[in-house]
Amino acid sequence: MAALILAPAAGASALQAQVDYNARLGVTWATALVRDDIVEEIEVRQKLAPTLALGASLPIAPLYRAGVELTLTSSGFRATESGSSTDLGTIRTGSVTLGLDGPLASGLRWRAGVGLLGYWPKDARGIFSGGGTTRFLAGAGVDYRRPALSHWDLMLSLRYDFHRFTNDGLQARGFSQSQGVQRLSASVGLARGAR
Repeated sequence: MAALILAPAAGASALQAQVDYNARLGVTWATALVRDDIVEEIEVRQKLAPTLALGASLPIAPLYRAGVELTLTSSGFRATESGSSTDLGTIRTGSVTLGLDGPLASGLRWRAGVGLLGYWPKDARGIFSGGGTTRFLAGAGVDYRRPALSHWDLMLSLRYDFHRFTNDGLQARGFSQSQGVQRLSASVGLARGAR
């Protein structure tokens, strides 16, 4: 009877010991949300965005892990039309990515995933006059970890992702097709768990 009571607790603590988690700060760069040069050149672009990333993963095989990663960014964005630039306020993004990772070399791991990215404008202006939007994304990246403290590693990460962007505000202005947006981020932080 005691074995039946203790077995789930032992399994839970063994699983907890295998959980790997991290927190990182960095910056994200993105290509233009909107670009049109058929009649006149118009571009809407985000500025370099401070980024917070949180991740957790569990082993699914001896060398591979599955996990989730959350990111939050906040930056200004502007429209450029016929050489003049207009500040459009602040835009925040949040993403949830489910992914797999595996080893490349000592301390270096690859990562690939898919998820959702949400745009949350501070003000309903410009292309976001109809509010925010949520898009599917796909991404990849690499992580480098090096022991820094007794139970913590220093973690350096590079991420790339791609999604198609459109929203109600753009469609109301005659932009009927979605446009590809690429994002590249670099971050540094601490990780605890599997080494």
